Amino acid sequence: MAEKHLFQSKFLHESNMKYCEIFKNLPKEGLEPRQFLRHCFDIAELTPRELLEEETDSQYRKKCITVLCAVLGVQRPTVRKWGSDLNFDGIPNYCKFALAYIHAAEIAPKQLKSILRGEYSAPEVDAQTFLEKILLEGLSEQQVLQTVSHANFRATCVKTLTQVLHIGTKSVQDWGQDMSFHKMPKIHKHTLGYALAAISKSSSKNLQKAA
Repeated sequence: MAEKHLFQSKFLHESNMKYCEIFKNLPKEGLEPRQFLRHCFDIAELTPRELLEEETDSQYRKKCITVLCAVLGVQRPTVRKWGSDLNFDGIPNYCKFALAYIHAAEIAPKQLKSILRGEYSAPEVDAQTFLEKILLEGLSEQQVLQTVSHANFRATCVKTLTQVLHIGTKSVQDWGQDMSFHKMPKIHKHTLGYALAAISKSSSKNLQKAA
């Protein structure tokens, strides 16, 4: 009994450690579409007058819609519904976090040409792959078995997805009863892909600093 209690305490401690590590390497705030797009088109550092010139170009909004469709994996009518100007005020909050992860991973500026040519494919990571990477990577086979059979494991999975995707707990719980969360919409799979890319980028930068 004491051994079981010790493992539970260790599990909770390691879970909290992993949370700290994950969220240390992810943006704490979403990124507004207008700002994200300015970074994409490398115009964020321009003067207000130069920005006005760029953003009032007849083709600029059309290109912005193309970018948002490509990186988020949504259709043009969806993006148009988010607003008729460059603020896209109707964009869901969880999409702003996806944009923040893309920016942190330094994907969009480098991929801009392929995005505009229609050659870009947004990364797609399912819930189980993400959770295994975040919660189970580096554990021995026995530790994995102990972890996934722990009473708190599902709650830990739900909490992780909720906090990374910035959506409600109920939505995540409705995606399925096991670790696969097989009903998770595709748009969130893209966000998980970007989250992993952002974590990887941040980790490599930290290693470079340490060196």
